[in-house]
Amino acid sequence: ADSSYNTVDFNSPEGRAIAQVYAKRYQEKSDRIATIVNEEVENTGRASLGVNQRQVGIWVLQATNMPAILVETGFISNPQDERYLNSDKGQQELAEAITQAVIRYKEQMESPKVNRN
Repeated sequence: ADSSYNTVDFNSPEGRAIAQVYAKRYQEKSDRIATIVNEEVENTGRASLGVNQRQVGIWVLQATNMPAILVETGFISNPQDERYLNSDKGQQELAEAITQAVIRYKEQMESPKVNRN
């Protein structure tokens, strides 16, 4: 592992700049896997939440030197979502949807037809 990565203070001006470079560098790939995850969630029959890029970055995504997404599977403030997310069926369906999305993304990235930037 690159030990210099662990010493970056992402709260400093330099660290925030580095985080911005990381986020931009992998934005296209992050968008691609987010879209695939969204499609796979829709395939379960559940309403998907869409793909959104927030203007103010999410910390765990900003300081990541790789494609990164945050999957919102529902809201426990919604009683139907809470029941689904707490059920074995819901957890299994969502885990399988996310797994299938990762498999599809990997296949696309390994395909000679895909521009890997």
